[in-house]
Amino acid sequence: MLKKLRGSKLFLAGAALLVVGSAPLLLYLLYEFVTGRTGGNPIGLGLLLFVSFWPAVILMGIGAFSALLRRNGGGNP
Repeated sequence: MLKKLRGSKLFLAGAALLVVGSAPLLLYLLYEFVTGRTGGNPIGLGLLLFVSFWPAVILMGIGAFSALLRRNGGGNP
């Protein structure tokens, strides 16, 4: 099943969108944790994550469903 998921373009697009949307906020939080600096206000980074999360999850769900159909021989999407 994992091989089919890696071949699904929709699943990979959703995973890439999730990484692009969450990486800046995660890197900012890691920077704050490592340096001990606080007081920043990453509103824009949080909004980027908020806006990209659900489309990414939807794309990954559609890609997984498509891969499941292909695995069971139910179509050729």
